[in-house]
Order: sequence, then structure tokens, then C-alpha cells
Amino acid sequence: MAYDRFTAVCNPLLYPVIMSRRLCVLMVLGSYLSGCINCTIQTGLTLSLSFCGHREINHFFCDVAAVIQASCSNTLVNELVMLAVCGAIIVGTALVVFISYGYIIITIIQMPSVESRHKAFFTCSSHMVTICLFFGTVFFMYAQPGATSSPDKSNIISIFYTVVIPMLNPFIYTLRNREVKESLKKQLKRKGFF
Repeated sequence: MAYDRFTAVCNPLLYPVIMSRRLCVLMVLGSYLSGCINCTIQTGLTLSLSFCGHREINHFFCDVAAVIQASCSNTLVNELVMLAVCGAIIVGTALVVFISYGYIIITIIQMPSVESRHKAFFTCSSHMVTICLFFGTVFFMYAQPGATSSPDKSNIISIFYTVVIPMLNPFIYTLRNREVKESLKKQLKRKGFF
């Protein structure tokens, strides 16, 4: 998404050439490949743990951090690997996203039209809020020492990055569309809200 926005704002005339089908496929494959590598490492290390008796996992989905907490064996290696791998993935992707948005902001500042700058900043600011919320919650969950120590905080933060933040993206994209806004107003008027 960040590279797409970067290309659309910084190189609008070259957008169809740069964002080719091949590049999109490569970016999707790259993200899936890095996810599979991370998943394989985390699953392999988690399966090497010992679990004593019946333990309740205090989480609303089966997350590695919650499963590590349920183990009765030493989990230091698992936690260090999770910190290193997830930290590298999170910091790496965050750097790419923030650098691309830096270029976008520079390009927006150089736009001659005040109206164009305002519209672009408005669009980018909502994206940046979503991105900051996502990276902040994911960093808090996986990329800090002792991230698995508080199950109650982990549950609340997990809801944010698995449910709330992904729901923001459709709102950001669709509520900017004039036809969607008009249709929504029409539906709300029909229901008696206006």
C-alpha cells in the first residue's frame, strides 16, 4: 500500500508502468514468503516446548506469545527469537513505509496548488494514523522484551491489530468516494437519521 501511494503521488504519470502486474505479484509473493518463514520459525520453536498438564491460554486466538506463556519449560530462546525475527520484520517494513511516506510528504509540499496539497495531506494523514496504530500495536505485542508478560493487555492490543485497524482501511478508502458518500447519506435519510 505504501509503495502504491508513493508511486501514485510521486510519479503519477508513470504509475501504470511502475505498478505493473509483475511487480504486484512479486510484492505479494515477498510478503507471503516472509510470513511463511516467520511462521515456520515460530511454529518449530513452539513445538519444541513442553506443556505440563492442562493449562488455559488466556487469549482470544492461538497466538505464539500466548502459547509460550502456557509452557512449563524455559522459553527464553523462543522469546529472544520472536523478538529478533518479529522485530526485524516490523522495523524493516515500518522503515519502508515511513520512508515512502516521507517522499510523499516532500512531493506534496512541492505541489503548486493549495487545494491539491490539502486533499493529498488529508488522504495521507488518515493512512498515516492507521499505519501508526498498526505498527504501534504490533510492536508492543511482538517486538519488545517481555511482550508476553501481560495477557490482559495483550488481548486488548490484539483486538486492535486484528479487528479494529483492518476495519479502518475500508472506511478510509470508501468514504472518500463521492458515490459511496451520497449512497450512505441516502440510506441514512431513508432510515430516518437525517
